[in-house]
Amino acid sequence: MQSTRPEDDLEALRRRVEELERQLARAPAHGPKGRRARSTPAAASPGTASGADGDGNDPYRELLARHEELRSREQRFRAFVDGTDELRLLIDRAGIVLYANPAVERLFGLPPERCVGRSLFERVQPRDGTGEALLGGALSGPGRDLAFESVHRDEAGLEREILWTMKPQLTGGDVTALALWAREVTEAKRYERALRESEAVQRAVLASTLDPTLTIDAHGTIQAASDSCRTVFGYEPEELLGRNVKLLMPEPHHSQHDQYLANYRRTGLTHILGYTREFQVARKDGELIDCELSVSRVDVPGRAEPLFTGSFRDVTERKRAHEALGESQRRLQGIFDHTFQYVGLLDPQGTVLEANQASLEAAGVERSAVVGKPFWETRWWEVSPEVRERLKHAIRAAAAGEFVRFETEHRGAGDRLLMVDFSLSPVRDEEGRVVLLIPEGRDITELKRAQRAETSMLRALATIGESAAVLAHEIKNPITAVNVALRAVAGQLGEDHKAVLEDLVGRMQRLEHLMRRTLSFSRPIELRPTRMEACALLAQVVGHMRSDIVKAGADVAVESEDPCELEADRQLLEEVLSNLLRNALEASAGRACKVRLAAVQAESEVAIRVHDDGPGIPEDVRANLFKPFVTSKRRGTGLGLAFCKKVVEEHGGKIRADKGPLGGALFEIRLPKAR
Repeated sequence: MQSTRPEDDLEALRRRVEELERQLARAPAHGPKGRRARSTPAAASPGTASGADGDGNDPYRELLARHEELRSREQRFRAFVDGTDELRLLIDRAGIVLYANPAVERLFGLPPERCVGRSLFERVQPRDGTGEALLGGALSGPGRDLAFESVHRDEAGLEREILWTMKPQLTGGDVTALALWAREVTEAKRYERALRESEAVQRAVLASTLDPTLTIDAHGTIQAASDSCRTVFGYEPEELLGRNVKLLMPEPHHSQHDQYLANYRRTGLTHILGYTREFQVARKDGELIDCELSVSRVDVPGRAEPLFTGSFRDVTERKRAHEALGESQRRLQGIFDHTFQYVGLLDPQGTVLEANQASLEAAGVERSAVVGKPFWETRWWEVSPEVRERLKHAIRAAAAGEFVRFETEHRGAGDRLLMVDFSLSPVRDEEGRVVLLIPEGRDITELKRAQRAETSMLRALATIGESAAVLAHEIKNPITAVNVALRAVAGQLGEDHKAVLEDLVGRMQRLEHLMRRTLSFSRPIELRPTRMEACALLAQVVGHMRSDIVKAGADVAVESEDPCELEADRQLLEEVLSNLLRNALEASAGRACKVRLAAVQAESEVAIRVHDDGPGIPEDVRANLFKPFVTSKRRGTGLGLAFCKKVVEEHGGKIRADKGPLGGALFEIRLPKAR
């Protein structure tokens, strides 16, 4: 059976009542005296047989009964329509209200009788389009129901949203009227908008979150996936929807996850809700990444089973960085603990944060005995109140950004005192604030002991030198007198005795020369440096010794061409080079020799070389060649090369001997380049 709407029944009843009234008006039955009976219910009282046939079938009574039934049905229908909360209207083809139920007053604030006869579209404007356009569409259409929405502002100024349904009423295929019913959907629309906004926010959150987020049901089926799944997992979010979340899990969780969920559904017990755990996740390409997973339960109204939302954070790079940092810390700790010097860490207030193993062993303490204590209260500084106060002052200066360094004493293991070269270095952060202090100490106890021994030795040597100079002076004078006396006596002796006397005079002269060189070597050197060109100096030395070179028949040349400037005492350096050239000429043993002099610039130094083609210097002699009184010459004093070394070192340079490119000896002097 087809169901009908109340508006359909109302219109059908109206049409039926009108038809019955027309039939009653045409009825043939007549009352007394031949007059036509009145077609009213009162015209025939109960039990009257007038106008009835012999069988009691009175058409008039039948019509009257049917009229009464229809009137009764109309009254019941009106009671139903008037009592409903939904608005019911009947309008004609022009949109004029023919009927309105009492619900119209609640919506429009007008009683039904004031609405009848007025255009519906005075009060109602469709949300999309106009009332006239809507009415035209309903009249020209195929007779289907139409639905539209309108917004009505009530007397309090509140907007109320109405959903209308319009049904054309047909008579003979033509639309004669339009039945409408309406219901307020303000709250429903508000909920609908709130739902759309919530869904939009959820989509925005899922699209913008950096960490992948998944929502699954109680059986592990993925219901929602954030856009970040694309970058982290390699899956498009749409690929994951409807699939089991275990596809992201490697073994053993891949095979066991369904059982995990089944156990939770059965017992309600879990070890993951409300916690952050670390798991491996399988990307689409098969790569395993490390993720932190946080899972929360979501109970949705109307759903029998909960949903679960999981947030994944890719910590692969963080773990690698952490492992690299741990390895770096282990290496630094190894260096820190195994460095020879004493090293620690302080905060800007002077509290000990760390100390390396060398410093702990030097003081004979454990790490726990010093960490967390003020630095000046530790074992190292148990020397005197003055030493501690000096340290406090140094910490304040370092905390202000200064570098502090001084020599001090530390209390070492076994209560012995150590001499330490101590420093404090400030460490700044990116904003320039001092955040750490690095104390460093170097044990210089043995160095100080050696320095004291060296100072004592130097004082003794100075005393010996002074005594030797006095002694040489005292010996030199009598030798000179004896030499003069021998020469005076030589003229009075015979030829046989003259040879002996001449030999004695020669010996005395060599002894006098030795005394003179000894006095010269023992005196301090006072440098008078001037700027000079090295090649020009070499040429000058060769020029001054030209007679000796010619006498020896030697081939001597200066090979340098590039200018090399230096600052030196010209007279002393010329004496050194003359000494080296003279040694080369004397080493030729009477044969013509070849000697080359050169000056070469090397970075911050000037190298001066003198080498020959002579016999060279034996290996066993080179080690002691520059020591005083060491010589390979038959008549040498052993002070020439010692004097050369002394002059070169006074200039801040070095001298060495080696085998030269010509096969003989090579002497190389390295002096600082002119500034």
